[in-house]
Amino acid sequence: MNKLKIYTTRGGWAMLLLALLFTACKKDDHFIGGSPTNDHTPMTTYDYLKANPLFDTLILLIDKAGLKETVNSDITFIAPTDYSIKTFLAIRTLQLQKATNDENVKYTIDSLKAPELRDSLMAYMFNGKIVRSDLSLEAQVYKNKVGESFAFKQVKSGDYSDVLSAGVRYLSVAKIINGLDPDPLPDGYPDGDKDKTNILQTTGIITTTGVLHVLENKHAFYWK
Repeated sequence: MNKLKIYTTRGGWAMLLLALLFTACKKDDHFIGGSPTNDHTPMTTYDYLKANPLFDTLILLIDKAGLKETVNSDITFIAPTDYSIKTFLAIRTLQLQKATNDENVKYTIDSLKAPELRDSLMAYMFNGKIVRSDLSLEAQVYKNKVGESFAFKQVKSGDYSDVLSAGVRYLSVAKIINGLDPDPLPDGYPDGDKDKTNILQTTGIITTTGVLHVLENKHAFYWK
């Protein structure tokens, strides 16, 4: 049975809240999705993704780019879901149809060139292990495998403050644009300089080869 459970509905949030209530004594083990009591899997990162239909398209891209061995090396992989990739392809399709004045043309996985695809996927990979216990409410900057800077941090949510006095801490990751954003953002801060931030909806899956986090479904593939 696949251990990865990603909650994106109201019912899913209710299930998550119940899980948190039962594990309230472990105040630092808060997840959006996943399980705070069983974060290890006896599978490689690649096999773990392949076993879950949420990543069918992602696996096709990994194979096309020839990155299976890289995915299974000692890295932290923040994986985009198929929703992100399919949204990206749909946007590219609309752009292509407008450029060619042909509503029948489609932008597909086959349209992606291997060099661009490799760089796009390696932007989600970080050498070594980035885990919750190494992070705090202060942003910590890591470089991905193509040399871009990203900020990881814990974020305290007050969504359930009436039930959990400690609050829920989730993880966020931000692609840094023109320097790390000040916190809080000042009024009039240029939109073009704002970091591109996403929530990690499932965190801290420890595979036999590395660490896997999963980006929220609304993430724009390659932060486009």
